[in-house]
Formats: sequence, structure tokens, C-alpha cells
Amino acid sequence: MNISLKQLESFIAIAETKSFTEASERLFLSQPSLSNQIRQLETMLDVKLFIRTTRLVELTEAGRIFLPSAERALHGLSTGINEIKDLAQGRAGKVTFASILTVGASIVPLVMRDFQKSNPKIVIEYIEESDEPIFQRVLSREIDFGIGAAPTNQQKIDFKPIYRDYLFFVCALDHPLAELKEVSWEQIVQNPFIAMKSGMSMRHLMEKGFALTDTPLNPIQTATYQSTILGMIACGIGVSVLPSSLKLMFNRNDVKIIPIKEPLFRNIGLITPSSSELSIAAQEFIKVFELVVSNNEQLLPKSH
Repeated sequence: MNISLKQLESFIAIAETKSFTEASERLFLSQPSLSNQIRQLETMLDVKLFIRTTRLVELTEAGRIFLPSAERALHGLSTGINEIKDLAQGRAGKVTFASILTVGASIVPLVMRDFQKSNPKIVIEYIEESDEPIFQRVLSREIDFGIGAAPTNQQKIDFKPIYRDYLFFVCALDHPLAELKEVSWEQIVQNPFIAMKSGMSMRHLMEKGFALTDTPLNPIQTATYQSTILGMIACGIGVSVLPSSLKLMFNRNDVKIIPIKEPLFRNIGLITPSSSELSIAAQEFIKVFELVVSNNEQLLPKSH
């Protein structure tokens, strides 16, 4: 039995208006076309749905029984059609992405706030990861995209830079360098150094800075999280260099954050599978991300 959407709409319109004339006007159908829709529906159901009187059109007992089911079916179809339209036009759906912790704790909350104001039907599924797991999730299509540092030696991944995350020198308040307006790498390497663990994009930048002075990086401590490194610095264990997004992530008054004379930075950007096309919802989220970065450049200080 192939009951059409138009037949259900015709049946419900007549039931509600009790008039073929009013129903045809509501549906923008001619009365002969409307009558034909009802005739076909009655033939398929093998029952009469309406009784015509001199003044009104009344439902038969079969029509009264069928009406709630027809309304539910029409509502379900209409809802499904609207949901598909919303999905196709980027007004609904789901965006799944991952970012490195520094981005997640600084920029992502601002983006989520602005995005959901204008896209309340879109569900956001967010994952915090380090660099390598993000690349793997992107390659496996487990997520729509990633936001993080540029991948190295990664095939089948595209990277689009969005902003620069500069390194800053961080030390305890009573450290001899704490009163300087800026420090050099020559000064930094002379101090006990706390590094990020090997393999992370921040660790690569730290090693690059030490290489500017032809000094190998031999940290006295390593850690996975910047919050841990900050705690070590505040206790006087050593110094470190951390990204500018640090200022958004932690509101601490027990360490000093100082620009570096020879600025180094990592590009933070969009990580996607090569030759892939993002959903409209994902594209809209990225537009909002870029807009938030553009409108909040003061939150991502430069080295100078």
C-alpha cells in the first residue's frame, strides 16, 4: 500500500475544515484534484472516509479511526523532511572534532559559545588530545577535523594555518630573570629547564630554541601538561618556555611570563583528511573559529 504525502495532507485538511472548498484553498489544489486524492485513498483503504451532507463534510467511523494515525504519519514525514533539509543546509547535524589542550582551554569555549548561538540544532562532540592521536583520528575519519599544530611527515593530511602560537619564557617570581622585559635563548639555556615530553609539538619548539645556541636540551624534569610545568616553575624547580595561549588557560600570579628576543612559534590550524569535503555544519564551525581568533587577537599575544 503506497499512501502518498499528498493524500494524507488532503485527508487531514478536509477533516479539519469540514469542507472540500476550504481544504482545496488551503492546499492550493483544484477541487477535482482534491477529490481524486481522497478517492484514491479510499480505494486503497477499501473504506469510505467522509460523508457529505448538504452543509458539511463529516468523517465516517473509519475516517475518525484513521485520522490520528494519519496525523502522526504526516507529522513524522514532515519532521523527517525538515530534518533532512536542515542537515543539507547546515542548520542541524553533528560536528565532531579534536584539538590540543592549549586550544581547548583557550579558544574552543569562545567558539562553542558563538557557534551554538546561531546553530542551536547542531550537536558538538569535542575531544581533547595530544598531537599524534589527533592525526590518527583524522586519518581514520573518527572525527570531522582536528585543530592543532602542523603535522610533520604525515601523508594524506591537509593543514590550514589559522594563527601563530608564540613561545614565552616562564619563571618563578623570585628568579633572577623575572624583572627583565625580554630574555634571550642564551639566557634561557643557562637555567634548569622543565620540558614537555618528547614527541609533542611544544617539545619540538623547545629543542629548536636550544639549537639556536648550539645547546642540547637536557631537561631536569619533563611533563605532559603545562599546568604541571607551571606548578614546578612556581616552586622554583626550574624554568620553561610555554605558548601564548597559556595566558588564557591559567590565571596565575605566582609565575612571570616574559617575551623572548628570538621569537619562535608554532602554527595552529585546521587538520583534515586529504581531498575530503567537510559537512556544511563543520565548515560553518570553522568559519566561526577563524572569526573568533580574528576578533580576539589580543588574547593570543605576540612575542613582541
